[in-house]
Amino acid sequence: MLVPLRGLLLNGVIICIAISAVAEFVPERPWDSAIAGEAADFVQSAIWALLFTPILIAIHRFIIRDEVTRGYTFPVGEPAFRQFFLWLFALKVLTGLPFDFLGLLQSLDLSLGATTLGFIVALVVAVALWLRLTILLPAIAVQAPGATAAHAMADTKGQVLRLLAIFFLALVPWIAIDVAGVVLLGHGINVTGSPAMMAFLVMGGFVQTITISLIAVIASLAFIALARAVNHAAALSHA
Repeated sequence: MLVPLRGLLLNGVIICIAISAVAEFVPERPWDSAIAGEAADFVQSAIWALLFTPILIAIHRFIIRDEVTRGYTFPVGEPAFRQFFLWLFALKVLTGLPFDFLGLLQSLDLSLGATTLGFIVALVVAVALWLRLTILLPAIAVQAPGATAAHAMADTKGQVLRLLAIFFLALVPWIAIDVAGVVLLGHGINVTGSPAMMAFLVMGGFVQTITISLIAVIASLAFIALARAVNHAAALSHA
């Protein structure tokens, strides 16, 4: 995938760097309030989802159909494109909800134990829901019949721990690389405009793009595997 889709993936790197750079260089004062900060995060997630939709659709179609997308375009007239964007945006928001819930719990001045327990429960629920919807985006990308959240939940029933293990093992090396980069660059990454921060933004752009692409590839392969299992079960039931 890295070779035929290299142009799109390079766009992904640029997008990640640009979004991170804007977040770093825009003054924080306008977003000091909780409401303004949440609104800014919401808008950033929407922009991220919109810009990555063409890239992720191309990855899914390449893995599932061996279809190569050459250009970076926004076919907003296609229902599949709009549906993919909305679900990608929803899943992006879902990943941040446990941390938003943590902030809410902390604002209530609860005990450390209660706050920690509430955060863990919210995180487990969000991760489980995200994994159950893993195959939804690939299904939408290739316009598969029955590409709905209900079908995705049904097809991934009993597969959550297996999917979690696959994603975990695949992503750990890249998380380790990111952490190692932070350690090597030192405290300079916190200084706006410093060489260390700029290097961190570039490194982060590459690592984020690879990580996002890897997640899309795994989701596509999971879609293929589960679709075969469902079709095999259906064939046996009719035999």
